Amino acid sequence: MWIPCLLGILLVAAGCTNEGISEPVDKDSEKKVGVEEKDETNFPVTVGVDGKSITIEKKPENIIPMSLDVAEIVLELTETENIAAITRGVDDAYLSTKSEKAKDISNRIASAVNIDPEEILSYDADLLLLTKMHGQEEDADTILSQVDVPIMSFSTMGTLEDFLTNISIIGKAIGEEEKAKELVAKMEEEIASIQQNIPENVDPPSVLVLSEVGPGTGPFMMGPGNISYDLIQLAGAIPAVDSIGLEHSVKASVEQVMKMDPDYIFLLDFQGNGEEAHEELINSPGWDSLQAVKNDNLKVLEVKYLMNPNTQVIEGLRLMADWIYEEKE
Repeated sequence: MWIPCLLGILLVAAGCTNEGISEPVDKDSEKKVGVEEKDETNFPVTVGVDGKSITIEKKPENIIPMSLDVAEIVLELTETENIAAITRGVDDAYLSTKSEKAKDISNRIASAVNIDPEEILSYDADLLLLTKMHGQEEDADTILSQVDVPIMSFSTMGTLEDFLTNISIIGKAIGEEEKAKELVAKMEEEIASIQQNIPENVDPPSVLVLSEVGPGTGPFMMGPGNISYDLIQLAGAIPAVDSIGLEHSVKASVEQVMKMDPDYIFLLDFQGNGEEAHEELINSPGWDSLQAVKNDNLKVLEVKYLMNPNTQVIEGLRLMADWIYEEKE
């Protein structure tokens, strides 16, 4: 809102200088302009990411987010005109909350696991962002570090706290620190509101999240390191995978699910196939003996609400809490 006003002031000031005429200046206005100019030129900035310090000399105007979670954050904080290219995953409405906004970005790149440094250079990027979720992303980080462009390489955002922290870091890096602060404050307020409505003096239910992790992979049991595990705990529930000592997400088997015998099961929809993606598991002997199945406590939900770090996981948290406590208030 202040940019047009600032431009007008600067243009008037330039005209006065050319004519050699000095105009009286309101001190309060002068002070206000000084503050706004500082916000606009608050570069270079240095940010810390996973123990590394990255200096960004000027406000980025050709950003390339190469992983979906960082793409979600960048799209929350800046306009599409500042994004030179973006990961293809953002186009999938089951995975991304920003598929509509991303339509205004022309260029698509492969995910960080298949990155081509020459392709990145062709976009004249001034800031690269990626998340190291697999060994291949680690390789991409090493390859891209040879390119003379600042690169912010994040570890997996396995908790909501990780996600909120990275919103703040990215906000500072792209010159949208105030917007990032407002977003984080809003999300924290929403989390607190949801948790205030969780009934007291009830036994915490156990919750299992099952999801594909790629096209045709079949369902995985989501464990520590995935944000869904953290959301279950924030909802005051118990991750069912704790009962079998699961340390990370693994391929689901009916035997393991039967050992857990969770109170509630989320079947996440990765490609729009609903329960069909979980059909082999659902048709396995023993599935119908599960408490969640007997009590009709199965819910199909799009992946973006529970498994992928983005602002809509707050809605996923709300949906989870409303569902598992709906008859206990």
